[in-house]
Amino acid sequence: MKLSRRLASAMIACAFIAPASIGLADDYPSRPITIVVPYGAGGTTDLSARQVAAMAEKELGQPVVVENRPGASGTNAMRAVAAAKPDGYTLIATTSSPSFVTPALRPVGYDTLKDFVQILNYSGPYHGVVVKADSPYKSLKDLIEAAKSGTTVSYGTAGAMGGAHLAFTAVANATGAKLQHVPFKGSAATTAAVLGGHVNVALVPAYRDLARDGQLRVLAVLDGTRDPDFADTPTLKEAGYDIEFPSIVGIMAPAGTDPAVTAKLETVLTKVVNSKAFAEFMTKLSQPVRVMSGEELKKTIASNLEAYRKLAKQLGQGN
Repeated sequence: MKLSRRLASAMIACAFIAPASIGLADDYPSRPITIVVPYGAGGTTDLSARQVAAMAEKELGQPVVVENRPGASGTNAMRAVAAAKPDGYTLIATTSSPSFVTPALRPVGYDTLKDFVQILNYSGPYHGVVVKADSPYKSLKDLIEAAKSGTTVSYGTAGAMGGAHLAFTAVANATGAKLQHVPFKGSAATTAAVLGGHVNVALVPAYRDLARDGQLRVLAVLDGTRDPDFADTPTLKEAGYDIEFPSIVGIMAPAGTDPAVTAKLETVLTKVVNSKAFAEFMTKLSQPVRVMSGEELKKTIASNLEAYRKLAKQLGQGN
């Protein structure tokens, strides 16, 4: 009898909880949503997040605004969102560096897997090792040989201790090349720096159009596979360096956000990023669409955290 009463009580409790959760999702959103971008305005992460926001607000019936919060390879923004109220109104457009690269190198004040709920992944841009078209460096080997011979070779990335910085640190350690790192606040500033001659080489995602226009030369890509638009350009591994920089661009919410809310966001955002209009926008941006569910994104982050921790230890930089 006691067991029956307990079972009945549990069923009644569930009956109250489930409708409350469903009701919350029905009411959500009732005010503007903010997507925090951990980089400056004008870069590929910023532009793609703004397109997601513009398309999502039509589906959600509320404004979706983008807030740029650059600094510390994206970790400043991640800490801020991790500490935000978990009500579904503050999200982050995260990338590889603040999600699993920098956390493998040093304490960042958050745990990507424990402090966030992964909603979905929608892109993962190729990162190119690029120089100005009139640069004397015709290949990655040329650049490395120059740096080994004593020539000062500076390279720019979107932030210190990000994935691109780590990749070239590994290259420098493997070859003995003296490569001078210059961090910038975002890929747009990094690209401008190499075009302006302020750095010799840049590691950036937004290179395709500039390379096609004859302004940049692509020496290699950091990803595990070749960029299909530059099929003759080798990956770092193919160039002889056992490292790759897997790329993600995904949306996450603070841990503790109601599952009904995150489920609604995943449904709406998945519809947005699978649309023809979004694909056309990303084509113009020269960026791929790579859609993963929230669960798939979580697994991707977990596996790469492990891989980068191993790499960091090899470089003597792990936390």
